[in-house]
Amino acid sequence: MGRSYVAIGDSLTVGVGARLFGGGFTERYAAKLEKKLHIPVKLSVFAKSGLTTEEILQLFRRSDVRRAIAHADIITITGCGNDLVQAVLQYEKGEDEKILLQASMHCQANFSKMVQEIALIKRGQHHPYCVYLLNLYDPFPEIPIAERWLKEYNHHLRQLAANPHVEVVDIYGVFEGHQSAYLSIDQFHPNHKGYEAMAEALFQQSAKQL
Repeated sequence: MGRSYVAIGDSLTVGVGARLFGGGFTERYAAKLEKKLHIPVKLSVFAKSGLTTEEILQLFRRSDVRRAIAHADIITITGCGNDLVQAVLQYEKGEDEKILLQASMHCQANFSKMVQEIALIKRGQHHPYCVYLLNLYDPFPEIPIAERWLKEYNHHLRQLAANPHVEVVDIYGVFEGHQSAYLSIDQFHPNHKGYEAMAEALFQQSAKQL
């Protein structure tokens, strides 16, 4: 008997930046699980580069996604990076901090809805499962307002861990001070070292539930 792992999200779940170097964090994490548990891990990825949290939420309407979630032991979700980029670009045009605040609240609301959708799909099941939300690292260390916004966003995201079966993985802390080593040539997506660090952080946190 194996495990079922469903990964939902944006370019981080796709693995942009390290496809030619062993893949992103999802493949690496699945491999770590197989090595520890000595059983096969079925990985199902529902992700696309460029998706905002609103668009990731729309994925939950798909029957194949809902079916995969229903059978999943482990679910990971990445998101809000593209919302952040759009908000920072708008902020730089007019320096209105309300744009960043609104983007943060929008992301938090969408993540909350995703968690609620999973709970609805899983309702009545007695099989244990866990949902891991990956918070945001800071790809803009040279923009102080972005760092402050990210910290506030990540703080609020942690509150979703109050829901049953939900945990938040601190990717921000993993990347802090290591952006030059962990980011790919585009200085936004992780490189193979960054994805390995993400996979290891996720593995160490989930090992307690395995």
